[in-house]
Amino acid sequence: MADVVGLLVLGIILVVLLPFLLLALIGMLWAVVYPVMLIWAVLFSGKKLDQQIVNTASREASLRKTLGRDPLTTIDGGYRTGITSCGVVWAGVVYGPSHWHLLIGWINNLVGGSVDIFQKVISAGRAEAMQRLRENALRDGWEDVINVRIDTSDMTPQGARKSIKAVEVFAYGTGVKYT
Repeated sequence: MADVVGLLVLGIILVVLLPFLLLALIGMLWAVVYPVMLIWAVLFSGKKLDQQIVNTASREASLRKTLGRDPLTTIDGGYRTGITSCGVVWAGVVYGPSHWHLLIGWINNLVGGSVDIFQKVISAGRAEAMQRLRENALRDGWEDVINVRIDTSDMTPQGARKSIKAVEVFAYGTGVKYT
């Protein structure tokens, strides 16, 4: 009987203490993992963003060299005749700054002025969305994309009211084929 009571007491102690032990373990992990993630972002997030920009620019240059022109235009296409078919072409991309970029932006906001790191992230997102629009148009067989537009929208985690963690860049236009 004493063994059963002892096991029951041990079980109650474990049930009561287990959530606190798990929270303590998560806290200790977070105390180690978060600084490591921040150091990783400091060392590699700028290089990764630069690499993405170079990759997008090389894909765009390759496509322009192949076609001899840019298939995208913001003009409505009224200057061309002989359109045989048309349809909507779109592409989207979500870009967000790393914690390091957010920290630099926050410090920059204290001083004021242009937040260059955010401009770089958004410019990379716009360039990638436009390149994906070109690639989607060619994949779908369109010769040109006219009346090209870009929209952006802020993306925040659910429940967050003031913090923007990413931006969606959405590019679209009318794909056309000529005779």
